Amino acid sequence: MSFLLSLLGGSWHWLAAIAGVVAALLASYFGGRKIGKVQQQAKADTAQAEKTAAQAVAVSQQQQQLREEARHVEIRNDNLDDAAARDKLQQSKYNQP
Repeated sequence: MSFLLSLLGGSWHWLAAIAGVVAALLASYFGGRKIGKVQQQAKADTAQAEKTAAQAVAVSQQQQQLREEARHVEIRNDNLDDAAARDKLQQSKYNQP
């Protein structure tokens, strides 16, 4: 108790320094918590963006495969003469009554 009274009585500079150190420690603690939350959210956002990009690439690749297959079918159909094309259309599974 006498230590506190002596600090308050004559050496208030030490008391102000201790309060400043405590305030700095509290500020760094709460600031660090906020930075940690922001970093965690940034990691989650990055993971979501990478997942979305991977899905977009997969869709693009599948569309490319479908375009190539359609082009191959078109080329095969262009090479048929009229009689062969008619027979192909008549025997198609989509032409069944």
